[in-house]
Amino acid sequence: MTMRRLPDIAIRECVGELRAACRLPIDQQALDVLIERLRPNFERILGHPDGVKRWADHGQRMRDNGRHLGALADFYGDRDRVVSVEALTRAFQAVREDCTVRAEVTPLAFEYCRPTGDPLPEDAVHVDQSRRTRVPEEV
Repeated sequence: MTMRRLPDIAIRECVGELRAACRLPIDQQALDVLIERLRPNFERILGHPDGVKRWADHGQRMRDNGRHLGALADFYGDRDRVVSVEALTRAFQAVREDCTVRAEVTPLAFEYCRPTGDPLPEDAVHVDQSRRTRVPEEV
């Protein structure tokens, strides 16, 4: 029996949610491009010694993001009756905007969605500081 790696399991779970939420066929190349774009983040975060705890803390919200991504991809692909690279990219951009997974701080889960090499937003909490809270700005 082969041991599966946590990043691969996590990606598979998120893709499963994406597929479940999308009624349209998904262009496999589009899906492969998205997965390979996000894989380094999953590897870095879940390959860490605390990876199991991190996935326990963030897994459900990341699967939810996969489901939202699938629903939006279905919406954007409706005209063409297929989820193309363009439809999946537009859906990802929308989900990425809310990828802070509705938390008070920019949590570790934000790290899953940012393209590799993109700088963190100014108010982001670094991976190692994911438990810190951000003081809200005065209105």
